[in-house]
This record gives sequence, C-alpha cells and structure tokens, in this order.
Amino acid sequence: MKILFSWLRELVELSLHPEALASRLTQAGIEVTDLTRVDGDWLFEMEVTPNRPDLLSHLGVARETAALLGRKFRIPRRLQKELTLPRGDPPPISVTIEDPQGCRRYVGVVIGGIQVKPSPLELTRRLSLLGIRSVNNVVDVTNLCLLELGQPLHAFDLDRLEGQEIRVRRADPKESLVTIDGISRSLNAQWLVIADRKRPVALAGVMGGRDTEIHPGTKRILLESAWFDPVQVRRATRETRLSSESSYRFERGVDVSMVPLAAMRAARLIVRLAGGTPLGGLLDVGQFRLERRRISLRPAQAQQVLGMRVYPSQQRRLLERLGCQVTGTPRGWRVEPPSYRPDLKIPEDLYEELARLLGYERCPLTLPPVARTFVTSRWQPVEDPWAQREMQIRQLLAAAGMQEILTYSLVNPQDHARVHSILGGILELENWLSLEYSVLRKTLLIGALQVLSRNLHRKTAESFQLFELGRVYRKKPGGRGIFPHEERNLGLLVAGALAPQWGMESKPLELFHLKGIIQFLCDRLRVGPIREGSESLPGGFVNPAVTFRWGEKSFATLARVDPKVLAAYEIPQDIPVAYAELDLELLAQAPPLALKVEAPPKVSPVVRDLAIILPEEIPYESIRQAMQEAGRPLLKDLFLFDLYRGKQIPAGKKSLAFRLSFSAGDKTLTDQEISIAHQRIVSSLASRFQATLR
Repeated sequence: MKILFSWLRELVELSLHPEALASRLTQAGIEVTDLTRVDGDWLFEMEVTPNRPDLLSHLGVARETAALLGRKFRIPRRLQKELTLPRGDPPPISVTIEDPQGCRRYVGVVIGGIQVKPSPLELTRRLSLLGIRSVNNVVDVTNLCLLELGQPLHAFDLDRLEGQEIRVRRADPKESLVTIDGISRSLNAQWLVIADRKRPVALAGVMGGRDTEIHPGTKRILLESAWFDPVQVRRATRETRLSSESSYRFERGVDVSMVPLAAMRAARLIVRLAGGTPLGGLLDVGQFRLERRRISLRPAQAQQVLGMRVYPSQQRRLLERLGCQVTGTPRGWRVEPPSYRPDLKIPEDLYEELARLLGYERCPLTLPPVARTFVTSRWQPVEDPWAQREMQIRQLLAAAGMQEILTYSLVNPQDHARVHSILGGILELENWLSLEYSVLRKTLLIGALQVLSRNLHRKTAESFQLFELGRVYRKKPGGRGIFPHEERNLGLLVAGALAPQWGMESKPLELFHLKGIIQFLCDRLRVGPIREGSESLPGGFVNPAVTFRWGEKSFATLARVDPKVLAAYEIPQDIPVAYAELDLELLAQAPPLALKVEAPPKVSPVVRDLAIILPEEIPYESIRQAMQEAGRPLLKDLFLFDLYRGKQIPAGKKSLAFRLSFSAGDKTLTDQEISIAHQRIVSSLASRFQATLR
C-alpha cells in the first residue's frame, strides 16, 4: 500500500518528520517497509495485514495516524460537501440484485453530457506517484477515490448497456466475458457478475468488461459503487489469476457505509472535471443492515492484561479516538466499534488497541501467572531429538560465521516459476487468501534469494552467509493422500566477498567456501563416511553440481546459482552466489563415525610432495580415495596445494600437486619403507586414472 505524505497532511494535523511518522506507525503494528523521497514528496510503502482493510486508503491511514498521535482528524470542506448524500428522483436505469449474499448493497449514479478527455496535471501526477497509470478523466477519478476512500468504483458507458438495466447475478457457465485487459474468459457458475439485459458486462469486484468501458466518445455513464462478498471475489480472483486494486480491497472487506459516500464524491469530481449533469438522484439498492457490535469491557481487566495502570477515563479517550462509541460506567464499558473496523469483535481486540495507542514499549515485561494444577514427582520434560539436533546445527553454523534467516513456507507462483526447472509441478493451496502466498515451497532457495535481493538493495552488507532450517513440501508418491510429504531441509547460501582483514585481502565467497562449511558441519556431527560426487541438475544452477553421499544416498547438493535466476531477483551478475540444500532426515540416517582417540606420535612424520598429470574429467574425490587406499597404513594425511593448467600440460589434462605425510607411530620410517608406500600410490594412480608423474 502506497501513501503520499502530502495527502496525509491534508487530512490530519502533522508536525512529525516523515521518518519519525514511519517509525511510530511501524511500532503500532503498521509496518512501513520503505520510505522514499519522490518529486518533492515522501512516499510510504506499507505492509497492511488482512484484518485491517480500513488502512487501504489515505483516509484510513490519516484516521489511524490521528488516533496514534492524538491529533485532530480533519476532512476538507470541499470533501465534506462532496460526501453528503443528495435527494432526487431515481436515475433512468433499473438495478436488480439476484444474489443478495454476493452483493449486499449496490449504488448507482447516472451522469449525462460528459466529455472524456485527459485529466488535469495535478491529478495525473498524484496517481503517477502512487503507481497508477492515467487513462482519462473519468477512470482517473474512480482510481483517485479508491486511493482516497478505499472504496472501489467502476464506470460503465450507459449507452452500451442493453435495456438500461443492471442485474447482479451468478454467471452462467456457458457465458464468457472479454475483460478490459482484452482477454476472453470463460465464466464459472460460482462467480458473481454484473450483467445488463442480455450479457455479463463485468466480473463483480475484479474487473470490468471491454464492451462497456469508457472511451473518447462516451457521453453518459453509470457510476457503480457496491459491496461484494469477499469470499466470492477471492474465489474469482484465485481461479482467474486476475488481481486488481479493487479485488485486493473487496477480498478484505469494504465498509458498507462508505458505498454511497464514495459514489457521490466520485460523481461530483467527474462533473467538475468532465462536465455534464447527474440524471436523477442516487440509486441505492440492497438488503443491508449495519451491524451494531457491542463489546463489554471492564477497565480493571484491561489494566490487568496490559500489566500497567491505565485509568478508566484514559481508556475511554483512547477508544473514542479510534471512532468507538463508549457508554456505561467506569466499572464496565459498552463499546461499539465503527463500521470500518470489522476486526474489533472481542474484549481482547480492544486490549490490543489500547496497547497500540499507548505504545507497546510502555508495557512492562511481566510473566503471566500460571496455576500449577498438575504436578507430580514422576513428571519429566519431553525431549525432542529434532529440536536438539537443529539447535546443534544452528550453533555450528553460527560458529562458522553464518546467519540464520526465517522465510515463509508459502510463496508466489511467480517465484516458483523462476526456478521451475528445478522443482517441477507446483503444490497450490485450495483456499489461499493471497496470490503472494498461494503455493507451498519445494526448496528453501526461493526465500534465501528474496532475503539476499532485499539486503543487497538496502546495502546492509557486502558479504552474505545465510542458512535456514525449514520444511519443504512434495507430492506423495502416486498422489496418495490429500496432504503433501514434508521434509526437513537445511539451505545454505553464500554471496559477495569477505571484508579484508589484517594481512589478508578481500576474498570472494564462492562454491568452495560453502563446500568447506558442509564438510565442517559433517565432521562436527560425526556423519560418515561421506563421499563427494558430481551430477548435472535440470536447470537453475551452473553445472556440474557437487553432491555429498553416504552409501548410495545423496543428502546434499551444492552448485552456483544460474545468472538467469539471479536476474529474476534483481541480483547483480557480478556477485557470485553458491547454494546448497541438505536433506536433514536423510543425513540423520547416516551411521555416526566412531570417535577415535590416538596419542600423538613420538616420531615426526615424513613429508613428501607428489605432482601428477591426469585427465581433466577425473574428480578430486576419486583421486583422494585411491591415494588413501594405496598408501595405507603409513599414509596419515594428504593435502592438495596446487592445481595447474597451462602450456606445459597437454590439452584435456590437469596437474595436481599433493603433500603426503607418512608415519608409523613410535617407529622411525626408513627411506625404503617410504619409497615403497610412495610407489604404491603412484602405481595405483597410473593404473586407475592413467596418471603420469610431472
């Protein structure tokens, strides 16, 4: 939700700097995710929770700001005049609501003699700053009122409506509708439509139809303002995958009392900007009744819940600042919330509002009283082995310099599509509330890339070492059951470069850094024996990918993320990103390595270097295993200290240089014993990999 600071100041007396106001709103539970300076104004980006539809407008945010700051909420005189309801004869059109559950209230205003033309510069500028494209003066007015009052509106070309008639009904499955975006859509019997005498002309609460949209030759319009059922609008939005500013508000519920007021505000603006005159008065149809919710509130109980003294008179003033009507005595209030606050239903909701207005930081930290009604000497705490293991992993990764992140299990289908070649089919919720969170994740990569992208744009750091312990979801084999299969996974991501330190230059965080972290984790968890391998992934990564296995089971995959995937998340191409994902349940099945304790040798080991040339495609892990097997029992350690490709090395081959340590414990090795072990290693490499000495 985008809010202009200058628009707020027209509705509420403000002396705070925009940054201070953003901080106060965030502390009160209205998160301001971004604050930018745009064209001489300040633009707030807000994250509005689904239970607060009243905040999806400048009027609503201004009303909330006034309540939080104790300032006067003011409506300009012109706006006050335009929000008054006139009286007059019915307009020359009939409206029938055939589905009263789907449409509780429908208001129509007919205006004739208008002239469709571009909007004034001031209006187009305001819409542009809020991310809305200017269309024409009529459509721009409906968008302006949407952003100002939170009530969606739609304008029909009256001369294109068959029979001067509007019917609000369910769609016929045989019908179709070409929406304003030019796409023909087959309709569903569960969807609510706006129809004239012959055909549907709009998908109620979602989008209008192309046949009746406003065009340069339009002379008469029908201005629609209505209350549509959130469930039906949400169903149509989900099934058509068609989301709009209007559907976003209808899904959360609009204030039924604002329906006629918004219609009159828009009608008078249209007359002012497009000329014309209203034909008749306001047509208000529907079976609606404003619900009078009364909540019993005891001030003493409110103080006990908040943990601090708040006098009854102060509680009353705070609730009245929210628009509530408070009656009764200080021993017990009867609180009637305003119609635009459907989230206030029980006393606990009012306790939370009091805490928000007072400031959460003022509530003391106290432990709630617990009645110990069931205590026996045989009670033992239940130990969760998974919780203990995950805590151990957290501690190890934190010791390795990594930071933990937490992301949602539900993701946007668009994010899923960006890595579709990795994941395959999607797992979509049947009754999702928002398209943004409608698909179960199949990998932790999506959340990690979102966190990386967000922090890169905010320039919070130059290097990122992130991990997440979370669950991923896959379809059960054969499609059995209604619930997906859950897996416990560990996602690891590194990007950027380590900052330079004393005696050490800046070092990029690359694939091998992440590989070392995985090896460190497996060593400390005593998982083994593990083997490294390589494989080609279907997409999303730069192949080949590194795999970690115990036995024949692969429990981890490590690779660089494909630049195309990084570009989709607006991550610069010059920043290498490596990612690994571990199957913790499979890792837990690996047999633990026996802990061996050996006394340090009394004789120093003998060190020899070995440089070999061998084919490029032979992996290091195979070479290491062959050397260890051939060098037993004298070979105690080996270390790769050089990899070379150049003019002196034949094409298709590479040179590897190892440092070998030989030891026999308490015995001093002879040159002959060392030479025999060394030669066995060379012979094994030559026979298995056609390796030659360099």
